[in-house]
Amino acid sequence: MEQFSQAADNNKSVIAEVLDDWLPARASVLEIGSGSGQHAIHMGSSLARVSWQPTEHPDRLETLASNLARYAPANVHGPLPLDLALEGWSVQSFDCVFSANVIHIVSESLGERLIVGGAQATGAGGLLILYGPFTYRGEFTTDSNRDFDQWLRSRDEKSGVRSFEWVEHIAERAGLVLAEDRAMPANNQCLVFKRS
Repeated sequence: MEQFSQAADNNKSVIAEVLDDWLPARASVLEIGSGSGQHAIHMGSSLARVSWQPTEHPDRLETLASNLARYAPANVHGPLPLDLALEGWSVQSFDCVFSANVIHIVSESLGERLIVGGAQATGAGGLLILYGPFTYRGEFTTDSNRDFDQWLRSRDEKSGVRSFEWVEHIAERAGLVLAEDRAMPANNQCLVFKRS
């Protein structure tokens, strides 16, 4: 597989458990920032009832498309280009919008667009599920997350571990309510928001 990510491989099974708990039967999922496609391939294989739509920035679509063509099951669709910097996503309505390890990589303004766009791309009772590390009441949950935040900001000062309270505020403003905040391995969280 091109651009294999060990981190994505490590967390795919526990994320699949969260999705299995929350997704309705025959669910449609829009993934924001599919990267190499490892999550899409695993979720498509593990959750056969799910129709999975991967997306990636247009500049990074080629590797994703190649990996999906080689390894993805039939319920994983060909990838769509999606640039968070552009207003409005030309996508249909989905039961769930899912994004892993994106919100701390992009700038805060693009992170807000991810949340708001995700809310707009879900129908009644739809879900927005975000995976990654977060701070709570201004505090890092572990020293390793603090170190990770410093490393992110040294690469790009606009990136960094986001505040749970900030994410929840943006989500609520977009018509979503927190349904679950599940602790995950390696000091990460899975935030499940539902359209109110």
